[in-house]
Amino acid sequence: MNLPTGWTLESSRKIYSNKYIELYEDVLDIKNKKKIYTRARRKDYSTIVPFVSDNEILVIKSYRHLVNSYQIEAPSGYIDPGETPLQAAKEETGYRANNIIDLGSYTLDYTMFEQTGNLFVGYDLVNERKQNLGMMEIIETAILPIDEIKKLLYDGKILNASSIVAFYKSLDFHINYKNKK
Repeated sequence: MNLPTGWTLESSRKIYSNKYIELYEDVLDIKNKKKIYTRARRKDYSTIVPFVSDNEILVIKSYRHLVNSYQIEAPSGYIDPGETPLQAAKEETGYRANNIIDLGSYTLDYTMFEQTGNLFVGYDLVNERKQNLGMMEIIETAILPIDEIKKLLYDGKILNASSIVAFYKSLDFHINYKNKK
């Protein structure tokens, strides 16, 4: 660990765990004062923004229990043991991208959560109609014009932070880098 001067990690213990999240309680000594710090480790995930054409993106409309509504999102999936970030990004749409470009990784919240999101853009899509969905996944695909996605982002209609990051970063890549080649 790379703790600041005057900080000591006295103990760390796992206080809860399931398939998706582990919750820890750390005891820190910060300049001779005790601090209990709660942190979580969530499963890493991958997101792919599949471009159907120069002006259209394949999105998912997914039911989200927590907000009790359908949300427009970029396709995303947890990385299971033995799976690569790229494999996790391919499962939810039933489409396969023949050209996939890695745009790197990011974290949404490093104040309490350890989790890495991996981002890809996909081109040259082939519809294989083989969605690989979990029990709680109700997902429909839709093709939206880039201008509509930009409007949804601007109007605050896309709520999922990883989708917001994915759309903005992939649109920047698509407009400023890919189309210049």
